[in-house]
Amino acid sequence: MDELKDRKYFAGAPACENDSAPAHVSARGKGKVADDGCQYGKVAIVGAGCGVGTLTLRAAELLRRAGCVVYDSLIDPSILALCSPGCELLHMGKRAGSHSAEQGEIVRALLEGAARHPLTVRLHGGDPFVFGRGGEEALALSAAGIEAEYVPGVTSAAAAAGFAGIPLTHRGAARSFRVVTAHTAEGIPDFSSLAKEEGTLIFLMAKGAASAIRRDLLAGGMAEDMPAAAVSCAGSASQQVRRGCLGELEALAALPAPLVLVVGKVCALPLLLGSHLFAPVLVTGTAEHVGRVRAALAERGVPSEGCVSLRLVPCMEKGLLTRLSAFEWLVFTSSAGVRFFFTEAQRRGMDGRSFAGKKFAAIGPHTAEALQDAGVRADLVPPSYTTEALAEALAARGVPKQKIALLRAKTPCPALEAVGEQCTLYDAAADEAAIAAVRGREYAAVTFGSAGGAEAFCRLAGVPERAVCIGEAAAGPLRARGASPAVSAVAEAAALAERTVRLLEEIGP
Repeated sequence: MDELKDRKYFAGAPACENDSAPAHVSARGKGKVADDGCQYGKVAIVGAGCGVGTLTLRAAELLRRAGCVVYDSLIDPSILALCSPGCELLHMGKRAGSHSAEQGEIVRALLEGAARHPLTVRLHGGDPFVFGRGGEEALALSAAGIEAEYVPGVTSAAAAAGFAGIPLTHRGAARSFRVVTAHTAEGIPDFSSLAKEEGTLIFLMAKGAASAIRRDLLAGGMAEDMPAAAVSCAGSASQQVRRGCLGELEALAALPAPLVLVVGKVCALPLLLGSHLFAPVLVTGTAEHVGRVRAALAERGVPSEGCVSLRLVPCMEKGLLTRLSAFEWLVFTSSAGVRFFFTEAQRRGMDGRSFAGKKFAAIGPHTAEALQDAGVRADLVPPSYTTEALAEALAARGVPKQKIALLRAKTPCPALEAVGEQCTLYDAAADEAAIAAVRGREYAAVTFGSAGGAEAFCRLAGVPERAVCIGEAAAGPLRARGASPAVSAVAEAAALAERTVRLLEEIGP
């Protein structure tokens, strides 16, 4: 992430968003001391917008800085790739009929996040203050004496109709619009009074209320042939639109939730809008990997969505830092490993002098760049960015195996373990909720950055029809299931993006 590139691990740079924090701030960073005596950071109540590409710049900035993000189900999952690798991600989505967390639990998570981090983000789909619970959360934070910030988001009340080619207002057709929730705490309301409205009617959370809306509007005097439309999964690759009239509303609403219903003359306007929502490439892996590959695809004009299918969990071996003197070479196989290592080293009071006389190896340029950001120059980067090439280059140095520390993930790597000693820094855990969120959706191709990520995805979501892998190791789980994935020539984000482009060209439109 951009802010991590600017961090110098041995320069004592603060992790909080304001370098001039008040004197009473603890090691957690900027915050306030509440009535209970606990010091809290700030909480930002942020709107994620409606679908792909509608996140605001301020929201993106806060996500990059956040130590904790509490997010809903109805967000573009690729947004989470903006978060730093060490960010605490808490899925607390609320969907009709399947609430994964009660509102009280969400508030507690925000309070606990504020107690642990300088910045916590509460990420809502759409806008937090438009038929969301953002106001309740802001009140709870105010009562606890915690500073909060509101960041508006593009609400589906406007975007769903727009994505479907329906303007909410149009000269001669509608001079106003009214947004209505189709469900309340007391159930489905009576809509008959809305029949006299001259503007556009937008019904949110409307799938289960289509019959009542049609019945009540007709009972209130609205014409049966009033134009109407249903928009399903607005702003996503799964978006579907059906147009018709009020008398057909129940049939129009036979689409997957989340569903927005629009009733009014504007639904009949024959607009033909280009869309960015044709099947994109799905990029899976860690947040950092997803961000790099999506940027490389964007440079090549290929639309993509992100699925942060793997979470990195720090689990440095006990006593590892104290026994580093036994090693001559410190070998890193990922930029995330570099950050985990040096962050913990700095926390233990170590600085550049602690590594005097050591040689450093990096598997590729991104890992070498992370070392450079930590104030260390890589002594070895193999010409081919694979574990096999790194192992071969280390073996050529003639250094005894017990003198080489492999500072990497917990997953075994036979090629490297033949030339060095495994030293675990972190583990990769599958994010089952993130994978489940994309299961069954249509994508032009799915990319994989590791064997663990490919294995988890295939197990939870099935084998994709078209897959592109960053190397043969990542391709292994797909080949074991009878698939024939495309494989990039080099284990690098740009090469993976280039191979994906070639695959799309091969299969044609």
